[in-house]
Amino acid sequence: MAILHRILCPVDFSEFSRRALMEAIAIGKDHGAAVTVLYVLPLVAPAYAPSVEAFVTAAPILTPAEREGLMQSLTAFVARQQPGDVPVDVVVIEAPSIHDEILAQADRLHADLIVMGTHGRGGFRRLIFGSVAEKVLRTAPQPVMTVGLTEHADDGTPGQFKQILCGVDFSDCSVAALEYALSLAAGSKARVTVMNVLEWMPLGYDPLVGPTDLTGFHESVERAAREQLHRIVASARTQGVEVEEVIRSGKPHRELLRLADEQNVRLIVLGIHGKNPLDRMMFGSTAEPVVRRANCPVLTVRAGAAAHEAAA
Repeated sequence: MAILHRILCPVDFSEFSRRALMEAIAIGKDHGAAVTVLYVLPLVAPAYAPSVEAFVTAAPILTPAEREGLMQSLTAFVARQQPGDVPVDVVVIEAPSIHDEILAQADRLHADLIVMGTHGRGGFRRLIFGSVAEKVLRTAPQPVMTVGLTEHADDGTPGQFKQILCGVDFSDCSVAALEYALSLAAGSKARVTVMNVLEWMPLGYDPLVGPTDLTGFHESVERAAREQLHRIVASARTQGVEVEEVIRSGKPHRELLRLADEQNVRLIVLGIHGKNPLDRMMFGSTAEPVVRRANCPVLTVRAGAAAHEAAA
């Protein structure tokens, strides 16, 4: 099963972050992990004055009394989620950049997972903290779980992912995502559907060679995809997890979302690229719309971030 020692959950006291915190606490309970709840208050940098040569840092905003009051509010916010015996600590910090501070705290704590709330279906401008969550998703080396509020937000028990959908495109990052999905499933006795989507080009007639026989071509490509999908599932450490292999055709994000609704999926797991600045800028033509529109939490995993496995 996945070995999680520390989960980082940034919050802003909204209903969205409350739901994310519930998921983080539930996962912590299932996997014996501690949870750090983080609230970042952005500092306002001083105006630049060309005549001043000295470097001036932004001054703290909170007085000691205000900081203590915020800590008490954050502690009460956590207590309302009934963490039980899950170790939870709270951190209030002032920083010039919220997303940079989240990444810094994740690194300092050696966090294995970041869990964040999202503000629904309106695009990245409505993610928690605005563009902050987008930047965390693009740049965090750790797996990041985004939790939204949808019409199905209260279905099921937080943290209990009995049906997991993992989209794969046979890249290194999607193989890492599959390993992570299987590892989580082993810990919660979940069922995993592994899905590859074939996106056909609008072909059918080549003006140089005439009409093209697409039927045989499509059948050949689909057969090769099924064989490749079966190979990577067979080579993965399934740990006794029940796995279904699915091949579909269409737009990958649409087919993933459609199957997730059909199967009442509780978690979608996707691999995302991020080896260079262009990858991070683009984020992913599949991952972005899935994060925005999914009716369940979405976990994104980078290559090299697959879960550790417990010793047999």
